[in-house]
Amino acid sequence: MNQRGLSLLETLLAISITAVIGVAISALMAAAANSLSSKDDGRSTAIRLATTNIRLGAYIAPSLCVLDKSNNHITLWFEDSRTSNTVHASEIRWITFDSGTKTLSVKFVDFPANWSQSMVDEADFECNSLTDYASVLSSFESSEYITTVPLVDSIETCNFWLNQVNSVEATRVSVRFSLASEFGVTKDSMIDESIRLHVTPIQ
Repeated sequence: MNQRGLSLLETLLAISITAVIGVAISALMAAAANSLSSKDDGRSTAIRLATTNIRLGAYIAPSLCVLDKSNNHITLWFEDSRTSNTVHASEIRWITFDSGTKTLSVKFVDFPANWSQSMVDEADFECNSLTDYASVLSSFESSEYITTVPLVDSIETCNFWLNQVNSVEATRVSVRFSLASEFGVTKDSMIDESIRLHVTPIQ
């Protein structure tokens, strides 16, 4: 029986076909991997959006009123724990966006556990209509009496809006933000949260 090997042309053709098939398979595998990664990133983004909504709502909704606002922070009268109808430093929650660390956090006054009640009462001063809440935060931070709790990380942009010009009169807070992800920055998302039981403090 007459047998012959592959000619040089046939060998080159076979190698070329194998190479083309290999490239096609690699492309399909890469596309499948990207698709899976994209789906995973989409799920991750959805989870982070829901987390942002829940965590911001947990502070905004039960608050009594908004005390102050800028583009990257909002100051809340969170509770009237001293039942005085006035704002005390320990009753404030500052929700701040740090563009450097891309983190949205809540900050609050936290006096040392070994302080007596009289020491707490003296330091926990009463605020009024002339209070500069940014200065209050800065002062307590310099004394290391502020606890910071991160709410959401990888925030690319964040802005706060109110439904009233006068912060104390606002009953709705809107937060527009975008998230950084593996595939870039998400489109702006909006969270609208109402203050359920609005109370204006005695100034």
